Amino acid sequence: MRKKTTIYDVAKKAGVSPSTVSRVMNTPGIVAEKTRKKVMETIKELSYIPNMLAASMPRNRTNYIGLIIPDVTNTFFSNLIRGVQDVCEKHGYSVLVVNSDDSQEKEKRYLKLLYSRRVDGVIMTAAGYREAKYSEEELSLMRKMRIILIDREINGLNAPIIKVKNFEGAHDAVKYLISMGHKKIMYLAGIRGTKTNEERERGYLSALEEAGIKWKHRLVGNFRMDTAYRKIKNYWHRAKDLPTAIFAANDFMAIGALKAFSELRIKVPEEISIIGFDNIPFSDCTFPPLTTVSQPTYLMGKKAVETLIKSIDKRKIMRSVELETELIKRESVKNIG
Repeated sequence: MRKKTTIYDVAKKAGVSPSTVSRVMNTPGIVAEKTRKKVMETIKELSYIPNMLAASMPRNRTNYIGLIIPDVTNTFFSNLIRGVQDVCEKHGYSVLVVNSDDSQEKEKRYLKLLYSRRVDGVIMTAAGYREAKYSEEELSLMRKMRIILIDREINGLNAPIIKVKNFEGAHDAVKYLISMGHKKIMYLAGIRGTKTNEERERGYLSALEEAGIKWKHRLVGNFRMDTAYRKIKNYWHRAKDLPTAIFAANDFMAIGALKAFSELRIKVPEEISIIGFDNIPFSDCTFPPLTTVSQPTYLMGKKAVETLIKSIDKRKIMRSVELETELIKRESVKNIG
């Protein structure tokens, strides 16, 4: 077996001390250009791969950031990951991405794993198929880590959070439906117990109340396309007082509803109008193109990393960052006024 090249081999070959090699790798700006060039050429010649964990110990940093997301197949999170990775690359951090499958048990295991790997911090969207409940032991572990939350809060954890103005976005969507003459508007809800769903439902109810509309109905889903598809089909087969419009808590559920209506031979928007939330990349490729509330997922990822790096550097940070939404009007809503 070939002997592994060490920092001492590089130092001997380059004619410098091991500490100089370390400075070239970690703080190259303080090393003379001629020396730095010589060391870098030697590193390349010997194919030396530094032990980044060992190199980071004097600084008490690993330059790794953990990213826990609930569903890697959801394009909302794909765009968010890009925002995280782009900023991390710019600042010299690597990202360890793990997918919890919206399982709190998996999420707990990953938190322990990332803690054991000594990551400098964790960015996460909490698992949320049910209202997340954490033991004091689990919360204690999270408090030992630098954690930035995205989209969903965790009860008992006072961590900074990056999210959008869910209440305002939902309120704007339902207000638009009302302006188009709709008075029977259903809320196709997301996961119960999540702050995201609660805020969007409050926006829905607030817009109805302001307009003096009494008709309201909530069909509970879980942010998934297949669940929304089944819920809509079952509801339309048994309900008597049907809505003229649906506000879905995310685009995946809105698209599930579109599929259900296609099979039920119910035309959108002629017979039912639909608005989603997220503006995922293919929401304009549905039939008809989906009216939706856009949230800046890429920017959310960027803001999360920027906040985390400030925390690592012990700079002042905001405990909550709320980004603006925008109503994107397409062809899934009809004026019936």
